[in-house]
This record gives sequence, structure tokens and C-alpha cells, in this order.
Amino acid sequence: MEILVSPDENVLGAALAAGIPLAHSCRAGRCASCKSKLLSGSIEYPAGTPPPGITPVEIARGEILLCQARPRSDLRIEAQRLTVRAALSASGEILAIDPLPLGALRVRLRILAGRVEARPGQFVEVRNHAGDAERLAVTACGADELEIEAVDDGGVLRQWLGKHAKPGSWLRVAGAFDLPRGD
Repeated sequence: MEILVSPDENVLGAALAAGIPLAHSCRAGRCASCKSKLLSGSIEYPAGTPPPGITPVEIARGEILLCQARPRSDLRIEAQRLTVRAALSASGEILAIDPLPLGALRVRLRILAGRVEARPGQFVEVRNHAGDAERLAVTACGADELEIEAVDDGGVLRQWLGKHAKPGSWLRVAGAFDLPRGD
């Protein structure tokens, strides 16, 4: 498959925009989920330095991180594609809502009914009691617990959660998604 990628755009972003489902998670060069094999051509990373998710040995083997790689010539890449499936949904009980530095909030949920399969770096859609939905970042997950975080921009997240969101109350959760918004 052939796609066009501008020199200031990363390969992963262009592939996802073209509808090619590629493995990825953090999109920041840390998790290495998008690591692929560069078969031919040349790339450059922002600031001219490799991101933390790839080692010099991997670079010497021709591996690249698609989320950070900017094309500097025509490229041939061998990448892992994903199977696209419908998002799963669940009901979760709020275990805790904790303030974090820089105005963020952490919400810990226990999944009580249904199932959500998410990894840190992905997003889940959370519905409050009024039915309003917001996508929040997953920071930890286990068999029956999920931890999500978001910046509480001037108290907006607390307002969105509602006055009744406290430990013991319920939220609906669906996911996982690779983008922070559904657009």
C-alpha cells in the first residue's frame, strides 16, 4: 500500500489518517508499540535524536518508531497491522478520585459488569450520570480495575463527573480507543 507523508508529519499519523490500522499506543516514542522495520529509505526523528522507546541496537537493525519517524525519502516499511474490532463496554464503580499535580485528576474504577480491554496510553470513553461522554487516558489496567487520568482544566472535569461522582457511584466505560476524541 502506498501513502503520501509530508516531511513534517510522522509516518504513523499519515497511515492512521489513510485508514491503515497499525499497532501503536503512546504516540510519543516511549512505548515502542509502533516499532517497525525500515526496508529502504531514510527517516529523521524530531530534534534529530532517537526517542526513548528505541535503542541504538534496534536502530542498527533498521527498526524505527513510526510515531516519531519523519520521512526524508521514499520509504518501504514492514509494519504490524491490527485487526479492528468493536469497542467493548462495561459498568464501573468509582473507587477513588484523586487530585494530581498540574491540575490533573486520577479516577480509579472497578469493573463490575461487562468488559473493557485497554492498555496504558489508550483512551476509554466514560459516560457520566447525565449520559455525557468524554474520552480519558488509561494509565493502568488490570483484570477488574481501570485507572484513567485527565487534566482538570479549571475544574471542568470535576463538573463533568458531576456532584454525585464519588467513591461508590457508577460510570459507563467503553473502549479502548487510540485517539483522544472520536472525530
